[in-house]
Amino acid sequence: MLDKASGSDPELEGVLAALKASLAIPFEEAVSMPPRVYTSEGVFQLERENIFAREWHCAGRADELSEPGAYVTLDIAGEPVFAVCDREGNIRAFSNVCRHRCARLLEGRGKAGRIVCPYHAWVYNLDGSLMSAPMMPDDFDANGISLPEIAVENWRGWIYINLDRNAPPLFPRIEALDEEMANYHMERYTTLFVTEEIWDTNWKCLVENFSEAYHVFAVHPTTVDAALPTRLGTYPPGGEGFFRYCQKKLEGVTFDLEKDGTVLNDDLTEEQRETYPIVGIFPAHVFSISEDRLFWLALQPHGIGQVKFRWGVSVYPGAVPDEGRDAHAAKAKAALDKVNSEDRGIIENIYRGASSNLASSGRLSPKERCLWEFKQYYAQRLCG
Repeated sequence: MLDKASGSDPELEGVLAALKASLAIPFEEAVSMPPRVYTSEGVFQLERENIFAREWHCAGRADELSEPGAYVTLDIAGEPVFAVCDREGNIRAFSNVCRHRCARLLEGRGKAGRIVCPYHAWVYNLDGSLMSAPMMPDDFDANGISLPEIAVENWRGWIYINLDRNAPPLFPRIEALDEEMANYHMERYTTLFVTEEIWDTNWKCLVENFSEAYHVFAVHPTTVDAALPTRLGTYPPGGEGFFRYCQKKLEGVTFDLEKDGTVLNDDLTEEQRETYPIVGIFPAHVFSISEDRLFWLALQPHGIGQVKFRWGVSVYPGAVPDEGRDAHAAKAKAALDKVNSEDRGIIENIYRGASSNLASSGRLSPKERCLWEFKQYYAQRLCG
């Protein structure tokens, strides 16, 4: 709460002091985030300024935007933006606000030959330039009026965008991960389905849940743990811009699409076919990958107590036949909806618990190394 006499926020100052102190604590002695990190308005505003307005955010898969005019919208740090394939086949990103009277131009995802403002029918080309503006004065000049462009990077079929045009590139921070992931050829995976949801929790609760398998035996005993048991998880150190760990599947058990035993990707080692890397690209993109499927989530805060995210599944060529692809998509989504519903219950529970005056940080398990790595990243961004 703000101290009106001094203009300070003692709660925020306490959270930042705890985060800063945690930077010097090794993983073997680490504890979880301070509970107020999930519930403080002051913390949320700092996140918008220091993380979401400055970092690279996943907008989805490049093959979603493979045809001119294909677009997807999202909100980053309160800014409406969209990514679109232009007429030359390049993926670009722009402000999703009309230059006339600030109407939002596009909603959701789809395909459009031109971008038409729903308020006064100003028309923009796919390069962001203004094409026409009906019934404007004779001295009105549309030349030079364009939608503000936003930085874009493509990493192995993932599209990332950044509001900060001067931000350092993403790739150097994940180069070590790129080398590990090279054999998977993620750029070859094609979208099976994509959907969007809003959960009643803080965005960090969902990132942290995805960053460890410690909860799997308790939350997913008959779904995930039956194929990828908690006890078989390994947690090697991550890097500057990412965390990752690996789950090994039980022999003779599959957690993926039904296959006829055909090897889809000759470049994968036997170990890679038997393990499932789970990866987080800071701050809010997480995915798991196997030889046949790619399951991913791209998150954005929807206020302090809600997180909005796109999630989907992509598949390696040959994993799903063209005939019956929709049926495979429905089956895969139903299976993952069940897993997600198990996670949703506990993640929303955690957010409610973090609001308690008696909530406190707890010692981390050896299987929660990625939480510590995420916390280190997060504390550096908030504390400077």
